[in-house]
Amino acid sequence: MKSNKQLRAGVLSALAAAILWGGAPLPAIHADSPAISYSSWAAEPVKAPLQKPQWTAAVDPGSSSAVTDLGSVLSFSGKKLIALNLATGAKIFTYGSKLKPAVKAAGGNAFGIGEDGHVYAVNTKTGKELWHTAASMTDADAPVLFGGDVVYVTSKNAVIALDAKTGKQRWKAAEEQAEYAGSITMEKDGVVFVSYVLSGALSYSQVNAIDKSTGQILWKADHHETPIGVKDGLVYTAAESTPFEEVTDTSQHKMTLSVLNAKTGKTVGERVYTWPKAEPGSSSSGYSGSMLLDGNDLYLVTENAIFKYDFSHYEPDGKPVKKWMKPDSRITLIGSVHAGRIYFMNYATNEVIGMKLGDGQKVNWRTDNQVVQTDIYGNGVYIGQSDGIFHGYNLQTTAPAFTVQTGSRNYGPTLRSGNTLVIQAKDAGKLIAVPVPKALK
Repeated sequence: MKSNKQLRAGVLSALAAAILWGGAPLPAIHADSPAISYSSWAAEPVKAPLQKPQWTAAVDPGSSSAVTDLGSVLSFSGKKLIALNLATGAKIFTYGSKLKPAVKAAGGNAFGIGEDGHVYAVNTKTGKELWHTAASMTDADAPVLFGGDVVYVTSKNAVIALDAKTGKQRWKAAEEQAEYAGSITMEKDGVVFVSYVLSGALSYSQVNAIDKSTGQILWKADHHETPIGVKDGLVYTAAESTPFEEVTDTSQHKMTLSVLNAKTGKTVGERVYTWPKAEPGSSSSGYSGSMLLDGNDLYLVTENAIFKYDFSHYEPDGKPVKKWMKPDSRITLIGSVHAGRIYFMNYATNEVIGMKLGDGQKVNWRTDNQVVQTDIYGNGVYIGQSDGIFHGYNLQTTAPAFTVQTGSRNYGPTLRSGNTLVIQAKDAGKLIAVPVPKALK
């Protein structure tokens, strides 16, 4: 009897299936084949001790913080400026409201900008307001400081100089051809240098030199890049190539440094550096021309090598005093000479790598995820990754020294003061303070 019931149940199920599928045969069950299937190995995990923070503080996401010379950290919470004790994270003071989340500190004072465009200054010890300006620079983000008596702000196409003690406007210098604010790159020998990107039939770079005392635009150098240095009253700036430039030797690249009088902008000379082009199809083709001037040492990245020239003794068609094999193909010089090394940014990975000046050996600090922030202090290399992991490394040995879990994909520049490192976890809205290991100081 039981078997008959099972038989009838099976027949009914088959009939139901036939009705549902319109009498068509039931589909065959099989494993699908992918159109593409590709695998690769993940990087080996970086193994380093997990560092417990000294303290953690909640701040407004995206804040750009600063450390002071008085043992405090400045940041923002609820659009207010806050000062935290560097050693403990305890709050020292709160100032203002509806402030933009960027601050600069120098000489015992902090400077920032409100959402309505007013600029303010406060004492970094007490939080007492020293001055504030009228609301007028809503497009400005953060002041620019060179540690002197002037606070610079870029707004629209103008540079505005404020007295650091009183907030009184000293001058305003506008570049009428600019649609956007320029970048204040340096202040040297009483001259402020500003770089612009101007648009015409073709976009091009321009350097403006402004008298620090009066705000007078002393001169403009169109089709010139940010100066690599100012020495003995002379400005050295790379001339941009143009599509209309006559090329007499197609086997070589050429870089021309214009030598300009810092006060008048008059061209008093030029320095021309050439190097052979890479083979067609080379991965380094086009990745050349970046320069770094360190004292009398000029470093130049070519497509196949790194050249060093004696900047104090230029000769036309002169040869480099030293040459190294290029440590990677797609790189540009970054930062400064430090610990007997020069440093590069790798365009392919956004990682910072180094090269020993003694033997040309490539130096890098192995990571296990995408690098988004790198900072070097002393013998420490500090790297923030997009997976929320932050590593500290020994610069000399390249060995990982510690790891911190930040929970952030993006970071601001890592801050350091004495024995304390402050990680700016921008997405997570956190400041994370950790001790600097003795070996990394």
